Amino acid sequence: MAICEEERRKMEEEEAKIVFVGHVDHGKSTLIGRLLYDSDSIHDERITEVQGLVEEFKRRFEFAYFLDALEDEMREERTIDTTALMFKGKRLYTLTDVPGHREFIRNMLTGASHADFAVLVVSADEGVREQTKRHLFLLNLLGVPVIAVVINKMDAVSYSRDVFENVCSAVKDVMRSIGINDDVIFIPASAINGENIYKRSENMDWYNGMTLIEALDSVELRRKSEKKLRFVVQDVYEIASCRVVVGRVASGVMNVGDEVVFEPSHTHARIASIKTAERDVSTAEKGDSVGIVLEASDSAVSAESAVSAVSAVRRGDVCGHAHDKPVTVRRFTGEAVLLEHLKTGERLNLKVCTALVDAEVSEISTRIDSESGEVLERFPSEVKAGDAAVIVFETEPVVVERFSEIPPLGRFALLREGKNIGAGIVI
Repeated sequence: MAICEEERRKMEEEEAKIVFVGHVDHGKSTLIGRLLYDSDSIHDERITEVQGLVEEFKRRFEFAYFLDALEDEMREERTIDTTALMFKGKRLYTLTDVPGHREFIRNMLTGASHADFAVLVVSADEGVREQTKRHLFLLNLLGVPVIAVVINKMDAVSYSRDVFENVCSAVKDVMRSIGINDDVIFIPASAINGENIYKRSENMDWYNGMTLIEALDSVELRRKSEKKLRFVVQDVYEIASCRVVVGRVASGVMNVGDEVVFEPSHTHARIASIKTAERDVSTAEKGDSVGIVLEASDSAVSAESAVSAVSAVRRGDVCGHAHDKPVTVRRFTGEAVLLEHLKTGERLNLKVCTALVDAEVSEISTRIDSESGEVLERFPSEVKAGDAAVIVFETEPVVVERFSEIPPLGRFALLREGKNIGAGIVI
């Protein structure tokens, strides 16, 4: 039985976004198919459809077929039920599979860059391969933490503990060489047999650690933020003659009555009410998507000027407390990975959260090999597709934060004529 709407609403507050990465044929799609199946997250008609196709074409059943069917629908641009791309543990998970290098970068640009964490899949019978290090480097560059490494296909190596430990050691060596914390959970598994995914394996009694779903559920997401308030404006709506500013709290906490400032529109206001889909609330914190109604702040010269100021709030604005307001910049340095070439002096668009601004490549400080992390060139005039680079941008007024401080406002995408050509983090 698939996740029903009522269950989805109950779990929404703890929703987590995951990206699965790993070398081709190491079993990512099978693992995702198994997660969907074991969590009862696939509609019965989908299961019947896949079973019918297996019988019709006399093929061996594969859990990856569930994911293949979804990808076929997406390619044909047919409507898909979003529950099919979710599975459940203690919280609701949305997931992304990454089939290859260019697809990996493109996925990171179109949504996976907002993943809460990543799961690396490595085949026990092949170990670390070319894309393993490449994917780890790009995850690290884009600030997506790896919380678990699944050593898959343990059935292919007779569930050998020695093989598992050797592969773990090789993965840790790669992680350390890139500068990634290797203190993560390593799980021996067989996705095709469902071992150590949802259910504990009887063939690996030497392993006393967590299953994959236990590892995912153990990650704490919703810690109350003690950082400065940053509320990202998605849109502004007129509802019953009332302007409601809709957005998401990227960090910190907001309360009814707080004095706030929106940048870059330089709007001062007070929060009159905070609305969720179901009711009004007195507070909202990191991760909450809410609507807020504004009123004149103490700094307003007159009621007329307050109304005028509030009406200036727009998509792309970022709200913070008046005593620690967002800083608008016109120049910043970022580290990015490119899908296409990029030259010094080139003009393009830069997207940070909901803000889309014009930008110019002022300087390319360093060209970096996106596979090894090795510095290839200092102050080049251009970088090519597949490279990583440290770049200085000059932009229209925009609010950004260092990725290390507030990740949602520290990630950006680069667009050329509406097409994603790169993504990176503010450093």
